[in-house]
Amino acid sequence: MYRTCAFCNGKLDGDGGPSGLGVGRRLAFDEWKGRLWVICPKCTRWNLAPLDERLEHVEALARAAGEGRVAAATEQVALIRWRGYDLVRVGRPPRLEFATWRYGERLKARQREQLKFVIPLTVATVGLAVAVNVAAGGSVGVFVWNMPNIARAMYTGIIGRRTVGLVEPPICERCGSLMHLRAKHMAHARIVPDGTAGLGLVLSCPDCRSEGALLVGADAQAALRQGLTYLALARRGRERAEDAARLVEGAGGPDRLIRDVARRELTLRSIAPERRLALEMAVDEQAEVEALERQWKDAEEIAEIADGLLSTTAELEEELRRLKNRKPLGDQPSS
Repeated sequence: MYRTCAFCNGKLDGDGGPSGLGVGRRLAFDEWKGRLWVICPKCTRWNLAPLDERLEHVEALARAAGEGRVAAATEQVALIRWRGYDLVRVGRPPRLEFATWRYGERLKARQREQLKFVIPLTVATVGLAVAVNVAAGGSVGVFVWNMPNIARAMYTGIIGRRTVGLVEPPICERCGSLMHLRAKHMAHARIVPDGTAGLGLVLSCPDCRSEGALLVGADAQAALRQGLTYLALARRGRERAEDAARLVEGAGGPDRLIRDVARRELTLRSIAPERRLALEMAVDEQAEVEALERQWKDAEEIAEIADGLLSTTAELEEELRRLKNRKPLGDQPSS
């Protein structure tokens, strides 16, 4: 198996895990067609494994995927975590419930990032304040006591000032100014349904405070995700991963939850905390799976050409037929 990406020439990471390829930490496989890819960590393109190597390793990946935990899935693609590896199952995945561990880990990671800022700043400030407090006769005690809250507010401000990553800044239809958007400005954005992209985001202009632009598609997703991350810090409330996961499941999946929120045309700040978290989960999952499906379709085109050129021996053809005709390990689409 090659060690560098065929598209960007970047180094492929990992040791291949259950695939036995000796390279790769994120691997994709298709049990039906006997295909195996190593996903490049740099450009995210799918590198098709040589035919003689992938035939014997697809089954091992399928077994590992059966033991893993589903992170995101559609009818065609499932992203599965297994012992530090990301396995992408192509074809109809097993019907497993989305586990709340994924969402719980996200909240914990967010808290850890905040604490990395809050704790050092608080410790340094308390150390300085103790010396000042002695000289001032205890007059700064209240300040020291409130330092953790002050540090959290400072961290929230940093997150809120992050620039929203858009291809091009929109222009306000009301005042004509270029809208330089930051995460905190998304609090007043309003989610609306869009006939073509499925999701639209009406933006409030930072200058004139009027609704002045509409984002759709990938731009809407990017802005929405940054806004929800900021609001999770700025407007803290009762956020439990289990409750948010139930909201996503109860709505019938991420797509339906997003459509339901868009139909109500609410601003982000007016959505209840647990529903905001559910929306954040749904948008992240939708964006991730859409990207996986796009990459899979590109890789499929290359694989069709490669298989036509490489599968020239009767032995390889017979092995392909065996893999296609055998009963798959997971739920697969009926032909």
